[in-house]
Amino acid sequence: MTDTKENQTKDHDVPHVHGPNCNHGHHHDHSPYVRVTPKVGANDPCHCGSGKKFKKCCRK
Repeated sequence: MTDTKENQTKDHDVPHVHGPNCNHGHHHDHSPYVRVTPKVGANDPCHCGSGKKFKKCCRK
């Protein structure tokens, strides 16, 4: 069976656009992400205690 213009629903005729008024089933949490621990930078000392920079040690 081939899809013709008559077989398509009206939802397919409307472009799929996301935005603040998006109302087609998406549930977004608009609150910002809050870290429990501070972010570890690449040049910070590694948290494993090796004395190396994080980027050269445990960042893989």
